[in-house]
Amino acid sequence: MRISFVMMGIKDHSTGGYAFNFHMAQGLAAAGHQVDVIHYKTIPEQIRGSRYRGSLHVLKRVLKNKPDLLIVSKSYSFMALLRMVLPFSGIPVLYMVHHLEWHDREDAGSVFRKAMVRWFLRCASGIWVNSGSTASDVELLGLPVELMTIVPPGMNRFPVSSFKERKKPVRIITAGTVCPRKDQLTLVKSCGMIKDLEFSLEILGDESADPQYAALVRNEVESLGLAERTVFHGHLSRDQLERLYGECHIFANLSRWEGYGMAVAEALWAGLPVIAADAGAVPELISHAVEGYLVKPGDAEDCARRLRELVSDGTLRETMSSNARRKAGDLFTWEDSRREFIKLAERTCSRPDK
Repeated sequence: MRISFVMMGIKDHSTGGYAFNFHMAQGLAAAGHQVDVIHYKTIPEQIRGSRYRGSLHVLKRVLKNKPDLLIVSKSYSFMALLRMVLPFSGIPVLYMVHHLEWHDREDAGSVFRKAMVRWFLRCASGIWVNSGSTASDVELLGLPVELMTIVPPGMNRFPVSSFKERKKPVRIITAGTVCPRKDQLTLVKSCGMIKDLEFSLEILGDESADPQYAALVRNEVESLGLAERTVFHGHLSRDQLERLYGECHIFANLSRWEGYGMAVAEALWAGLPVIAADAGAVPELISHAVEGYLVKPGDAEDCARRLRELVSDGTLRETMSSNARRKAGDLFTWEDSRREFIKLAERTCSRPDK
């Protein structure tokens, strides 16, 4: 089976949805399919800044490949010309929805934007989603549930040190691009409310996506007197990240929306009690007061109250750590995700209405 896999954005990432996409492309190739992956770095540098020329490049490349299946991960800006041709091409399309953009930015949920996303998705022979929450979002756009298949992202089951042997003081960690949706600012404010306790805060994630917001987070750390106990790690390698997971005691994820929550799943595997905003798909991973706590999005006082409980009570941390490890054992590995995604791709290609 020849496959064109389009995953275009303004840049390539090694985390989140892009990590999932590359894992699935590798899995399809390993299963014997011919996969042409079209992403930002495969576009000639001189046309990357032009949406029209980029769209034309994608159109020509897909039509030249004559794929048995086209897989598209969002890529709205570079898909317009191809989208107009698809109804006449006979090429079945598997569309991937990691989450919908209006959860990232308030100005992205306009009537026009939603209509455009609906237009793209209506050309699909099948739609991949990463969670029940994302499926519900897509259904609200008027797409039939019969088109959707949930295949959760996987994770690496990396070696994890004993939770009881992790050295104090209690280390609180958060991971994700430093941006308003991830809401590191609320976490910092929460930590400022419990600074009578002994703990450290470690913030992992790229600060270049929204430099103004990153500066705001750093300024808040300074103004609350948390500078000496806060570390900004920036982007870490996979080995560095896994080692850090195994050294910390509490994972905080106050993101105002998650299509799935890959970092949360990894934290559970590392045996970290999780404090997370009750939003998006995270409640599909965390049961309140079992593996951690769900708090009201943007509510620093609610988060601080739960942080105080976990920082102060070692027995509670150990109980939730055991629960977290138990829950993580039921989650998908990358092998599981690749297997199910390959089935979905092959099923979509063989649909009678392709």
